[in-house]
Amino acid sequence: MIPLLAAATLLSTTPQAPQPAPPAAPPATEPQAPAPDAPPKPARRQRPEWKPTVTTLPTDLWVDATEATLGATAEWTNKVELADVDGDGRPDILFANGGDYDKRGALVASRVFLNRGAEAKFEDATARVFGDARFYARVIKVRDVNRDGRADVFVGSTFETQSGLFLGAEGGKFRDASADLLPQAAGNIGDVEFGDVDGDGDLDLVLAEWGSGSPMKNEGGRTQLWLNDGAGKFSDATKERMPDVLVRFCWELEFVDVDNDLDLDLVISSKRSSGSFLFENDGAGKFRDATAGRMPQFTNNYEFEAMDLDGDGALDLVTINDGPRFTEHVLRGDGVGGFSDVTAAWWPEADNPSFDDNMVCFLDYDSDGDADFVIGSLDGPDRLLVNDGKGKLAAAAPVFAGDSTRGTLGIALADLNGDKKLDVVHAQGENPKAEAEKVFFGKALAPDTAGPTIGALRALEAPAAGKALTLCVRVHDRKSPLAAHDFQRVVLRVEQGGATKELPLEWYGEMLWRARVPAPVAGKLTARVEAVDAAGNSSVGAPLELEIK
Repeated sequence: MIPLLAAATLLSTTPQAPQPAPPAAPPATEPQAPAPDAPPKPARRQRPEWKPTVTTLPTDLWVDATEATLGATAEWTNKVELADVDGDGRPDILFANGGDYDKRGALVASRVFLNRGAEAKFEDATARVFGDARFYARVIKVRDVNRDGRADVFVGSTFETQSGLFLGAEGGKFRDASADLLPQAAGNIGDVEFGDVDGDGDLDLVLAEWGSGSPMKNEGGRTQLWLNDGAGKFSDATKERMPDVLVRFCWELEFVDVDNDLDLDLVISSKRSSGSFLFENDGAGKFRDATAGRMPQFTNNYEFEAMDLDGDGALDLVTINDGPRFTEHVLRGDGVGGFSDVTAAWWPEADNPSFDDNMVCFLDYDSDGDADFVIGSLDGPDRLLVNDGKGKLAAAAPVFAGDSTRGTLGIALADLNGDKKLDVVHAQGENPKAEAEKVFFGKALAPDTAGPTIGALRALEAPAAGKALTLCVRVHDRKSPLAAHDFQRVVLRVEQGGATKELPLEWYGEMLWRARVPAPVAGKLTARVEAVDAAGNSSVGAPLELEIK
């Protein structure tokens, strides 16, 4: 997003700092007629009308269901998280609220709405989760940080304020554990991601820190790492484990295993730096700056979203607003730690228009086994990019039927009403005339009929009799971000000596899952992954055969 008043006149690919207004001209004593030979005043430059190349899709793939689900809301909302916070099996909605663009606005409550079923209105449970807490929230994430089987809620707050952690408790209640379990810091947190960076079995946090003052003008902040002690208490390990690199105005960071070694590396967007960043994990949770020569450099990046677009097994990246005149890029992963810009080959210019876009979410809209994606835009149409299975993209719009969403800062997808179609929730902000959140139900969208994607199952250690063996695999439903409610089950079946065991796979970041096989005996071991998605579609991965010695 860029400040709306500046959006119409920004013509450079490099974002410009806000400029002071010119001094007012002195009043004329008499009306002045133009000189007879003066050239006409040039017309105000406007974006040309954009027409997508895909025109055969229904314009009501999704229909506005806001009134029937949420009703009216009116806060500046930056992002939306969909997660089952009350354990009833239905995805709920959490909005990260608080402005302004690069300075403090009104201190407001972030909102929580509980899903009460297909025919019922969502219940506002904000006070139940957050009490009277208020934040300048840029991001909310829901995960189980203390391994008690309940959802916990993290709120990342900006403009030198304390972030929050709310632990799920019995009876659907929540406890504010911010003072007990989080580092106490006046932070400027633009985004966060959970993942087990050091392989100790719990979920750690990486945080995009903007630095003090206006993120449009300051020198940036150092990306932070908070390690989890296993019981949900986090300690700041930034100084010892993160590169001493300042990132200017980061809105999105993502864990991505870029080099295929089964640990969590990190890609970091930046609006005001000369390019984005790639930090490589050593497997024990210490990161180094690996940007040079491996991450193509473009300023003004708002977003990274990772998915295998061309079916080669390596994760690719979609960026937002870092192309010429606020277009996007697609970066192809090589599977060994680097990316190359393939925008010209994969994303035709006709389907990559100049709008102030903000976010990408992947989905397999047509159940053909490859990943398509939706783009949320502040001043253009929220639209669908259709993938041909080899990474070639084509745009379709309009696909959302109802009032325009000219304030989209964040989007998220889940089947909210149980009809096996992905619904879309829009977080609206920045535009004072478009701050009401939106919910769109899938309508002309076909029900999900494709099973999950299961990658190669691999052993983290050399197999040995009597020693626990960790098996890891990438599993997803061609949807991002991955969430627990995407699946009914993800399990590992282990066959050895005529016996079969079924072990649950646990998510540990990105789209990666793992299970520990306790003390296998000598002999042949065969393992397979089975996954069933939220719509009931199942897949079984290729077997891994090991000789245990």
